Amino acid sequence: MAQNTEKIDKFQLITDKLITLIERGVKPWGKPWSATPYGNLITGHHYQGINPLICAIDTLLNEWEQPFFIGFAQAQEKNWKINKGSKATYLRWGGTVAIESTNSETGETNKHYKNAGRWFNVFNVACLDDSDSNEKISDYLKKMLVSSVNTEPRLEFAEALIIAQNADVVFGGDVACYVPFIDKIRMPNYEDFKSAIAYYATYLHELIHWTSHSTRLDRNNIGQFGSKFYAFEELIAELGAAFLCSSINIESQLEHHASYLNSWLSVLRDDNKAFFRAAGQAKKAADWLLENAGLNVTESIAA
Repeated sequence: MAQNTEKIDKFQLITDKLITLIERGVKPWGKPWSATPYGNLITGHHYQGINPLICAIDTLLNEWEQPFFIGFAQAQEKNWKINKGSKATYLRWGGTVAIESTNSETGETNKHYKNAGRWFNVFNVACLDDSDSNEKISDYLKKMLVSSVNTEPRLEFAEALIIAQNADVVFGGDVACYVPFIDKIRMPNYEDFKSAIAYYATYLHELIHWTSHSTRLDRNNIGQFGSKFYAFEELIAELGAAFLCSSINIESQLEHHASYLNSWLSVLRDDNKAFFRAAGQAKKAADWLLENAGLNVTESIAA
């Protein structure tokens, strides 16, 4: 039976799951599949925005093997039963709408934004029983699963994305960072990284920081190391790099250093919507970099 999505604090539920994964040292946004995104098994549509990360959180917590989900009504239509005890994955649909109001005295028009998003529930294919149906889940999986592709084109795409930014980057040394007061990125040399993927994931992380400058997205989260502002900006950078890696089909490399994880945990525990705000800013930064490079990798997505 479909669960009542209105009586559950989904922000808190997802944040609690994220905290559990981080405490385990697990990468919630690292895709376990090389080229198959999270999406709907029946329609073939890929989830977008925050939803792939939510799917990854539930998939890792439940140790599901497939990245495919369907809605309750779709399961009923196929005569697939939801296994007893299975819990829905809550995804977010929609975003914000701009509302304008005019001051009757001054005539000045003000704009504010209202949350227009809503929740809907889906179930992973591992939660389904198709024994009473003529249509088998395995047949749909055969159509949906894609084989791994050669990594070289994806790396070339990452290189094109990076070069197009014309960022001021100094190579050498053993530190990767963005220095805001001089608007400069520092990166170790390519050959010093353990893999090409690690290099590009790190570079993209620093480019997300780079978008925070006042001449770009003016995101004032760069603070003292260990502060809440610093932790929030680091979360934005990791999520933004994950979005970019997903866009160009390379596996994201989430930083596991204890100081980062502890600072993220403190932010998440204090504010159960911090993850969603960070993801929104991360997506904005990732889209800005893609647009700045003249690259269009966005797919048309539906639930």
